Amino acid sequence: MNHRTRLDWMFFWNVLYKMDPWLLTTEKIILKAGLKFIPGAGWAMGCNAFTFLNRNHEKDLKNLEIMLKYYKDSRGIYQILLFPEGTDRGTRAVQISHEFADKHGLPRYHYVLHPRITGFNLILNNMRKNNYINYVYDVTVGYPGRIISSEMELIKKGLMPNSVHFDVKKYEIKDIVEHNDNRVDIDASKWLLDLWKNKEERLRKFYEIQEKGGQPKFEPSGDCYVWPIETMSLGYYVAFLVWILSSIMWIYFTIYISWVKIYVICAVIFYCWADWRHGGVDQWLIEWFYGKPIFHSQ
Repeated sequence: MNHRTRLDWMFFWNVLYKMDPWLLTTEKIILKAGLKFIPGAGWAMGCNAFTFLNRNHEKDLKNLEIMLKYYKDSRGIYQILLFPEGTDRGTRAVQISHEFADKHGLPRYHYVLHPRITGFNLILNNMRKNNYINYVYDVTVGYPGRIISSEMELIKKGLMPNSVHFDVKKYEIKDIVEHNDNRVDIDASKWLLDLWKNKEERLRKFYEIQEKGGQPKFEPSGDCYVWPIETMSLGYYVAFLVWILSSIMWIYFTIYISWVKIYVICAVIFYCWADWRHGGVDQWLIEWFYGKPIFHSQ
């Protein structure tokens, strides 16, 4: 997926729900390591075994290999959400992308950032060798109207995008690789670069419609199925009620019931200990799964 804002991956949950609500239980996201140390939300992401990267090339490649092996060994069927651009399209990221393009004789992109090849190749080849991948889904996200770039705009200012548009296209592995021998590493650089070049053009057309006063939308690139914009199913109401009621319940219990206070304090101490001793609850859980230190043996 292209990474237009810091909120893309949260809005994408709605896409998964529309396709199949069970997909929400099997998505693993590759994120920046700092996010897992956020009290509450970060600990939940760690418990869900998301993959966190530190922007240390050697360490990140090793962590990716460990996490991909864990997904396979845990016998779960997961989909992995990767942002090949590495970061959202902020001012500094755009500047770095332009400098990279100028240095390597590439065109400057105005709607996406130039993708990073190494991580994508490693994930693709690792999953191929383990017979753990059948398809790659290309997701393009566009924001007509107001673009909300960060959580702070959402929380402090109460702002939300007018709408969010997604386009999803499925590729079989044979569309990407030139041979069927999974034991041989392949270089999918050209495929990814061509994909991003096409994504830039699609987004240019998307936003040009808006500039001309029209209502921007993607032309479906996959099977041409257009999912309904609004889904007023029972699941939405149930999810809303569960989150509201459970939040109120936990706040009330934490304030007025002693054993819940003790539980919350113990939980906070545990997660802080996991962050300090193991680098996060995610790493502690995986080392417990294998019964030996893995991350800290590097």
